[in-house]
Amino acid sequence: MAAKAHLNPHTAQQDGAPAPGLAEVDSAALQDAYQRFQGMSEQLSASHALLEQQVVQLRRQLADAQAQRTRELAEKARLAGRLQNVLNLLPGGVIILDGRGVVREANPAARALLGEPLEGQLWRDLIQQRFAPREDDYHEVSLRTGRRVSLATRSLEGEPGQLILINDLTETRQLQSELARNERLSALGRMVASLAHQIRTPLASALLYAEHLTDETLPTAHRTRFSERLQGRLHSIEHQIRDMLQFAKGDLPIDDTLPVSIFLEWLQLQADSVIESRGGSCRWVNLMPADAMLRCNRDTLVGAVMNLIENALQAGMPAPRLKVVARQLEGQLSLTVVDAGQGMSAEQLARIGEPFHTSKPQGTGLGVAVVKSVVKAHGGAFYLRSKAGWGTCAEVLLPLRPLVKGEEVA
Repeated sequence: MAAKAHLNPHTAQQDGAPAPGLAEVDSAALQDAYQRFQGMSEQLSASHALLEQQVVQLRRQLADAQAQRTRELAEKARLAGRLQNVLNLLPGGVIILDGRGVVREANPAARALLGEPLEGQLWRDLIQQRFAPREDDYHEVSLRTGRRVSLATRSLEGEPGQLILINDLTETRQLQSELARNERLSALGRMVASLAHQIRTPLASALLYAEHLTDETLPTAHRTRFSERLQGRLHSIEHQIRDMLQFAKGDLPIDDTLPVSIFLEWLQLQADSVIESRGGSCRWVNLMPADAMLRCNRDTLVGAVMNLIENALQAGMPAPRLKVVARQLEGQLSLTVVDAGQGMSAEQLARIGEPFHTSKPQGTGLGVAVVKSVVKAHGGAFYLRSKAGWGTCAEVLLPLRPLVKGEEVA
């Protein structure tokens, strides 16, 4: 037993109490873990604070965005209300169609013009029910109510459908008709005044010559001279009255079909005696194909060209020299009357053709106006070229037409 008491003290230490090195290691590990925990806690606190700041900032941004959205919606609502008021107050009708042609919206003006109902109706059905076109509808369309409207359409942007704008032109058309009537009355008044003034002089001369012819003792030579002068004055009166009537009538039946060569022969027969009586000369040039046909009102067209020849004779006095050329130009008859007179300035040329404007003492101012009217009625065109000191060239273009088999030629 005594021997056990003397055991190695190092052996007893190992068996009974912990070693000092291990305690130190555990304390250091705990301290390190605590510090890391403390650091993580501080990081978490900082992150939490940062998140709270971000949440506050996001809430503020969200509130600003909501306020901005509210203001935008209010502004859009205000604009929508204003646009709706404008649409309702527009004097013209506005109709909106969807992609199937069904009326989805119509303003009060459209309802007043076309009647109810409109919404939900097919536009093509409304056209049949509410519109009644007339022959005198030009750029307008007549409604069954008697009113005249114009229509304009536009495609909607970003969606299928159309916008239709309807303007009431009834009062405008009435004002235009009244204005045209007043202009016709005014022109008629000027025409009557001009006719009375222009006929007075040749009529007085004709009466004087007629009075001389009643003298039984008048020598034969004087009687012949007075007869010729009387005939000339009567022809002058007839020419002026013809121009007046043609200008006033406007419409012209086109019912003669004849070869161009026959028309030119008839024109030359009428013109040669007049040209000779004025001491003038004329060169006739016909370059037209023999089978060229013309549909016209022969007498009126010859009279219109005679107006051009008369003007050329007056421009070339005292010894007028004329040239009349007929040629084919792009499927049309080009008939030109050329004189070697004094010509016209640009200012004078600009006013030629104005009704009742004339620079001649015995002119009516209707010669060229009648030519334009007659040529237009024939579906042709009229051109006048002149230069001071170089003479004048008047050109009439008339459409040619082939002769239809079995058709009678005048």
